[in-house]
Amino acid sequence: MPVPKLALTFEEAAEASGYSVRTLKYQVAQGNLVARYANSKGVIRVEDLAKWLDELPAEPPAGRA
Repeated sequence: MPVPKLALTFEEAAEASGYSVRTLKYQVAQGNLVARYANSKGVIRVEDLAKWLDELPAEPPAGRA
């Protein structure tokens, strides 16, 4: 039985969330999403990705429907 992943690479997180790697890295740089680093390899914990998605607005900004 496969063990569920605890963390995703930026590429895996992008695929799982539907957002681009660029968007995820921007959100990390802005402090909105947490990434963890072992040496230079960045990963995003599954829980942190889910939390970030849960905190996104439920409605688009006014005038951008």
